[in-house]
Amino acid sequence: MAQNHLPLAEVRQSLRPRWYRCEIERERLRELSQRSDARGWVQAGGHLALFVATGAASAYFWAQESWIAFLAALWLHGTVASFFSGVAPHELGHGSVFRTAWLNRLFLYLFSLISWWDPFDYAASHTYHHRYTTYPAADRENLLPIEPSLRPSLLLQLFTVRVFAKPGRTFGKGGLVWTVYLTVRSALGIKSGHTDIPSQEWLQAVHADQPREFRHSVTWSRLLLLFHGGVLVASIVTGLWVLPLLVTIPSFIASWGTYFTGLPQH
Repeated sequence: MAQNHLPLAEVRQSLRPRWYRCEIERERLRELSQRSDARGWVQAGGHLALFVATGAASAYFWAQESWIAFLAALWLHGTVASFFSGVAPHELGHGSVFRTAWLNRLFLYLFSLISWWDPFDYAASHTYHHRYTTYPAADRENLLPIEPSLRPSLLLQLFTVRVFAKPGRTFGKGGLVWTVYLTVRSALGIKSGHTDIPSQEWLQAVHADQPREFRHSVTWSRLLLLFHGGVLVASIVTGLWVLPLLVTIPSFIASWGTYFTGLPQH
């Protein structure tokens, strides 16, 4: 059963967490917080380069009909792509990767587009997460306690293709089926109605409190469907059925790494 929570607009009026401020010199903190375009290109650009390289290798082995090599390369491609969802957009959303602001946004939208991530929903949620960390009245982005599941069916999906995993107590859309379903709902302007799922109940609360960001999310969801639908149409027209495997669903392939970062519960 979903727990009843006050609207976020009401919670903001009374909730005042008393945070502990670590003792650190201002100049030292500024030094540690410096950003660099060069390091950003190494990190984000290097990540993208790995994605392109593993995708090219997968396409090559597919064209050669070397199916074992193709599956191995595709598995590596998915391992790289799975970190486009959540992990990379987190840092890029904070603007902490590149010194140049528009480069952060460029890679944020690119990685989010490939991985079906919603940077607008996440930005609205993450603002509360930092302001009221672990206070469930105003931060349910990662609702504690979180206990990773060891169900064999989930572990199998994490090391192959994450198809049927449901969203749970952490921010996210779940596996491929749930991701497409929730993206279609958002594209139609339908707010999350699955209040029995903690992450979806939280998203509904955020949408009610931040209607402008929800409208941005609707537009982004439509762009996601247009982009990935275009990839599917292109694969049908050209006969290159490998295209969706390389572009549309790689973030759901070999997503074992997200077990340690996203803590799936279903």
